Amino acid sequence: MRILKSRGLDIVGAARAGRYVALDAAETLGKFLVDGWPDEALFVETIGGLLTRAKLKSGGDERRIAVFGEMVSLLWSEGKLDAALRLEQLWTNLSRTHVFSLRCGYPIQGFDRHEHSDLFAKICAEHTSVIPNESYTELVGDAERLRNITHLQQRAQALENEIAERKRVEQELRVAHDSLEKRVIERTIELQQKNVQIQKQSETLEAANRGLRELSARLLRVQDEERRRIARDLHDSTGQVLALLSMNLSALEAEAKGVNPEMSKSIAENAEIVNQVSGELRTISYLLHPPLLDEMGLLSALRWFAEGFEQRSGIKVVLELDQDFGRVSRDLETAIFRVVQESLTNIHRHAESSTAAIRLGQCEGRVTLQIEDQGQGIAPEKLSEIASTGLAGVGLRGMRERIENFKGEFEISSNSSKKGTCIRIAVPVSEAPPAA
Repeated sequence: MRILKSRGLDIVGAARAGRYVALDAAETLGKFLVDGWPDEALFVETIGGLLTRAKLKSGGDERRIAVFGEMVSLLWSEGKLDAALRLEQLWTNLSRTHVFSLRCGYPIQGFDRHEHSDLFAKICAEHTSVIPNESYTELVGDAERLRNITHLQQRAQALENEIAERKRVEQELRVAHDSLEKRVIERTIELQQKNVQIQKQSETLEAANRGLRELSARLLRVQDEERRRIARDLHDSTGQVLALLSMNLSALEAEAKGVNPEMSKSIAENAEIVNQVSGELRTISYLLHPPLLDEMGLLSALRWFAEGFEQRSGIKVVLELDQDFGRVSRDLETAIFRVVQESLTNIHRHAESSTAAIRLGQCEGRVTLQIEDQGQGIAPEKLSEIASTGLAGVGLRGMRERIENFKGEFEISSNSSKKGTCIRIAVPVSEAPPAA
């Protein structure tokens, strides 16, 4: 409007006479857009009606009607490129039924990408003529325009070369990408095959480990049964023979008193030796397998063993036994007894501790056992080796295997600076080792 006024046009008078109509481009555009797309019927109704009214105001001479619009430019600036081209086509179709001069204003900076080229060419094709921006039309003289055109040609050639180079690079990148993608797929397939092999090896190793665990469980059970058998044989056969020998020596001692006092004394000494052997044999038999373990249960067997251990070692044993412990399976009672037996033996041999504490309980379907001493402890590097590899002395290994056969937890902790070692186990009561 400002430019029209500067050129001497009476805008106010033309508007009063109805010969100049100014409409908001966005508001007018909204009247015939449906879901962001120009509707042809609404467009003809809106714009065609406007042209018809303008014809009446111009005295019926359509040739005097000129239209300047920015609606296509608005669609383009909103990124609706196809809708902008469609609106240009609707203007072209409308020119077949109405006579008017259409002036479209496009900011050239809106077409600043290479992918805009084809659409820009199609939009230009919808117009009978295209005029460059003001900076070109304001050039003075043909020579200056030709120089400017030459400069534009040079820039266009440089742009074409740049585009060609970009396409070449993009092609190389696509080839490299395809090659990399192929290598990734091949590597993925290779890794999948390796994973299958590893899985099979893992399953084989697991089966082997399971077999070893089952074999270990059977060996421990066979060992316990053999101890039970040897203990019974020592008690029933060898013990009875020694008892009979002791009785015979006592009878000989009585007869020899009146005949040969020296011989009677010798027989009495031999009888005492036989009694000592009998006592030691009974102790060995009970240590191999205490009859109390089968007859009275785990608590009675532990009390008997702790009392005898105190006498033999001089180490004070503190027992904290759950009086409501009850009975569990024979195999589990044997396993727990062996853990206590081996632990106290280790304390006697290695810990240099004057005391040992044993806590046994049963809660929520789990047997819990804790054995603790106040000795010299285990060196950190040795404890780390035990924790990481599970390797240790035969005693610790055997205890761990016994507990793991019942799917239980075995933990050993020690602090060489604060003194003492603690063994903790927790075993589900319902679990049982593989049958022998």
